[in-house]
Amino acid sequence: MRIFIQILFIFILVLTANAAEINFSASVDKTSVALDDTLNYTINISGSDANRAPSPALPSFSNLRAIASGSSSNISIINGQTSVQKAYTYTLQPTSRGTGQIGQAKIVVDGTEYTTDPISVSITSATGQNKQRPQVKVVPKQSNIWAEFDNFFRRPFPSITHPDIIEDPIKIATTVSNSRPYVNELIVLTFTFYRRVNLLSSPNYSPPDTKGFWAIDLPATNNQRQVEIDGNTYLAQDFKTALFPTTSGPQTIGPAALVAAIDPFGPAETFKTKPITISALPLPEDGKPDNFGGSVGSYSMDVWLKDKTVEQGKPIQIIAKISGTGNIQTISEPVIDLPKEFKKLSVTATEDLVKNPTSISGSKTFEIILIPLKDGEITLPAFEFSYFNPATHQYKTIKSKPLHLFISPSSIPLPKEFTEQSEDDSQNNTVNIVIPWRKIARLIIKTITSTYFLVPLFLIIVSALSFFSFNKYKANIAADPAKARYNRALKLAKKKLKKSYNLIKQNKLKEFIAEIFYASTHYLGDKYNFSAAGITTDQLKDILSGKGISEEIQKQVENFISECDFIRFTPSSLTPAKATDLAKIAENLIILIEKQ
Repeated sequence: MRIFIQILFIFILVLTANAAEINFSASVDKTSVALDDTLNYTINISGSDANRAPSPALPSFSNLRAIASGSSSNISIINGQTSVQKAYTYTLQPTSRGTGQIGQAKIVVDGTEYTTDPISVSITSATGQNKQRPQVKVVPKQSNIWAEFDNFFRRPFPSITHPDIIEDPIKIATTVSNSRPYVNELIVLTFTFYRRVNLLSSPNYSPPDTKGFWAIDLPATNNQRQVEIDGNTYLAQDFKTALFPTTSGPQTIGPAALVAAIDPFGPAETFKTKPITISALPLPEDGKPDNFGGSVGSYSMDVWLKDKTVEQGKPIQIIAKISGTGNIQTISEPVIDLPKEFKKLSVTATEDLVKNPTSISGSKTFEIILIPLKDGEITLPAFEFSYFNPATHQYKTIKSKPLHLFISPSSIPLPKEFTEQSEDDSQNNTVNIVIPWRKIARLIIKTITSTYFLVPLFLIIVSALSFFSFNKYKANIAADPAKARYNRALKLAKKKLKKSYNLIKQNKLKEFIAEIFYASTHYLGDKYNFSAAGITTDQLKDILSGKGISEEIQKQVENFISECDFIRFTPSSLTPAKATDLAKIAENLIILIEKQ
């Protein structure tokens, strides 16, 4: 038994000695960020075995999204001990006020999983100082162009002499296609590898730090060539990366490094390029369209309808495809002055990125879902998309053709907001009360002459004052209809909720979902003086936010309306139990809003 314990102890020591020596952590450059600003999230990998660590996958983000990425690495050899440091930096953009959450990043090395700690940041209101926020969703994975690099160094070089008598056997250099680009304009970073010897093993390449840029490796081409440098012949090949500066001002591309063994009897040598500084120009304010979302490049747009004839209350699918050359991820949704006869339900976007040897192109397709609120022949106005063309130094707005469609009457009963006009105007009528003064005068005279003078006189005076006060109250309501709507909001909501519960008891679930949706949205409309008919979730969110309603309640309202929208178009999913839950949710929301 004792021998077994000693063997087990030795085995554990061996495992510990062979375990990967890796430090894995993450950090942010600020813990509070404005809604129109950005922050940098950096994942660090260090240790003697860090070079074997894979690139970390992006963690989950809440109220944040990645708009740019860059990486850097550093290798040092001291007394035969190799130390490696890698950094992956992501530029994050807030999506809404509140708290932003960054989940755990993970890597697996030799079967061992390493994780970072989650990070929270505070997102405050926009400051109005940063107007060039790119509209993006995800950061694409970078391609591995260094497979071609590996093939390049393995090809034998003709007329080899011994490395000891060759001066400058290896040279490396980095260049950029444009040192004064506009923000978000494509520039190409070229890394050139020159050699006049055969290498003993694969070199260790450390790409330059591209923090402050959105970076994508471009596909390598077999463009090997012989060049003359200082009278010496080298075999050279280029490797290119597309860069997009994310902010204006001086930006530095760090040095690239190469560790290569060229002498079988000597240590590996390290070669480094010089850093490159570019001056990113801000996009001009002169001529900037109001709907400009940050796209820079050259684009075209196609917009079409899936179906030109749709039944009222059924979804309409519109496809808007924007194609061109530039940073495809910054393409924002085309805008439209949506008529009041439609309600915007959802928008989804897909990207098709094409990597060329010297540029980035592709397309972004938006699927826009609308709900028609009225029937008849309707024309949707043109969609518009604005971008900045760096070749002409001008903004350009492209427009689609108007879309003509026919909305047929619905074959099933629709919710009230689809068929009824706003009740606001009908609620603002003034009630005129005519007081019969002559009759009152005769009654007063008769009362004065009667035996019971004092008591009847007192009652008449009280009645007259009551009539006068009621008339003044009605006049005040007519002068301030918003206040009148506010005062009646809760009363009407209670009435509608009671009717909703009765519809559940009668198993009239279709009528129930229309009634509960009407009760909730019109309660909010009366409470905060806006028309509830056809209002979108985003518009409602802005109104509630402006009224000081907490974000938690806003989220509950948004989830409730989304659930109602879903059930109205999939009525088969509604059960009496689900209907009762929805009614209770609506009741609790009204109570919470009344308390605030």
